[in-house]
Amino acid sequence: MEQIITAMTEAVALVLPGLIWAIITILLGYVVGIAAKFILTKLISKMGVDDWFEEQNLLGAVGNKNVSEIAGTIIKWYIFFIFLKQAVEIVNLMTLNEVLGIWLFYAIQIIIAGVVVLAGMIIGRYARNAIEASGHSLGRVIGLVIELMVIYIAVVMGINVIDLPTQLLEMVFLIAFAGVVIAAALAIGISFGLALKEEARTIVKELKGTEKKK
Repeated sequence: MEQIITAMTEAVALVLPGLIWAIITILLGYVVGIAAKFILTKLISKMGVDDWFEEQNLLGAVGNKNVSEIAGTIIKWYIFFIFLKQAVEIVNLMTLNEVLGIWLFYAIQIIIAGVVVLAGMIIGRYARNAIEASGHSLGRVIGLVIELMVIYIAVVMGINVIDLPTQLLEMVFLIAFAGVVIAAALAIGISFGLALKEEARTIVKELKGTEKKK
């Protein structure tokens, strides 16, 4: 019994310092993350990025939230997960390191993938607004299609960041893109046909008049 208690005491004494340092590292990571969020949020806001997004009507693409707040939240959790990963390594328990290490790696990758998708949503909405502002009769439809295509590409890129297979999504995109191209070609052809309808009638009448004279 004494040997068991001695062994447990030695094990706790061996793990306890690392566990204490791990807790300190986690708390430090959270504090640093909050500080980084505060600094970045203020910096982006001072630069007028939030105002520019509002002027360009892009806030809808990011859930009507300020870009400074979104960027601050992303950097906060990114820093926290980096410190958390370091804390897991400090504990020095092989099984725990392997399991949590994998989860933390994917958590960081998911944050990066989220940034990629968010950038795609912003770029897509910007392109849509520019197309709609052109005043073309099909501007709203074309703008929406372009926005969805850009977001789709961003989602595929984000999934690639997480190292998940995207072959099916890429194939679906190619099929959808081909469909859009064919539809656009038909629409353009029909538009030209309608636009040249009167001219075609005039040409036919002139040809008929020439034949009658002969």
